[in-house]
Amino acid sequence: MHVFYNNVGRGNNSLFHYVFTILLTITGYIFGQIPLYTAMYWSLSNNVDVGRDALEQFQKNPDFSILHIDKNIGFFLILIFFVFALLALYIGVRFIHKRNFMTLISPSGRFDWKRYLWSAISWFGLLLLVELAMYFYEPSNYIFRSPSLSFILLLLISVIILPIQTAFEEIFTRGYLLQSVAFNTRSVFIGFLVSVFVFAMMHGFNPETFKYGFWMMMSYYFSAAILLGLIVVFDRRLELAIGVHTATNMFGALLVSYKGAALQTDSIFLTNEINPLVLAIEIVVLGIFFLFISYKKYKWDILNSFKND
Repeated sequence: MHVFYNNVGRGNNSLFHYVFTILLTITGYIFGQIPLYTAMYWSLSNNVDVGRDALEQFQKNPDFSILHIDKNIGFFLILIFFVFALLALYIGVRFIHKRNFMTLISPSGRFDWKRYLWSAISWFGLLLLVELAMYFYEPSNYIFRSPSLSFILLLLISVIILPIQTAFEEIFTRGYLLQSVAFNTRSVFIGFLVSVFVFAMMHGFNPETFKYGFWMMMSYYFSAAILLGLIVVFDRRLELAIGVHTATNMFGALLVSYKGAALQTDSIFLTNEINPLVLAIEIVVLGIFFLFISYKKYKWDILNSFKND
């Protein structure tokens, strides 16, 4: 088995260590919600028109303007969840498992910035090309919103804090879980399947699933999970997957968002409706192309990627 997975064996590796690290990570995620609920409590206390109906509406459509909270502040408060979760995961891996945290990302324990930036820029460009095609096909589905000064703050949050959110999801599902399951079952394929399922289900309660249908949205989430999982298995490190994930979320936060999205921002464009099945097909088509150019660029040994030794 490749050193990317065998690094698991360098630390404490019993069920006890996994249970406590996962519980610690969940605790960090929950603790990170305190600032958001504090802001919501303040809004309830200081705005007479924010009551039970507004809260129910917000649960279905997480637009912070419903609660009289600035969208950028709300965006920041949601991203804080993942900052605390990542910190908790770091503590668990470093002090409970007693292993180098960075080995969750790469075999050597060093972050390859060139890989990360190349994947983020390449994937962002691919998304932009497809979105332009969709815009010219159906321009009536897009609402242009002229950027204001608040867009600068949104840009800063997206560049500085948003990558932490995407990094956590990748490190937890395709670093911590994929590595651990693959090592302990001696099967990369089982580790891959677990990471795909957990990643997809982590998004199963997003508001999009209520607006557009659970299984329709899950087709998109599973497609994304499979693509990101394949990138990690083929490359045997996380930087490319983190770059793709970051570019996807940054594209949605800054350029094109849609009604009912989990992260609602004052992006430049807002679409009236989305088709989850079309998004899933888009992920598959672009994913195949991205995998091909990555295979050529990094000379992947795809045929041996799922082998256990």
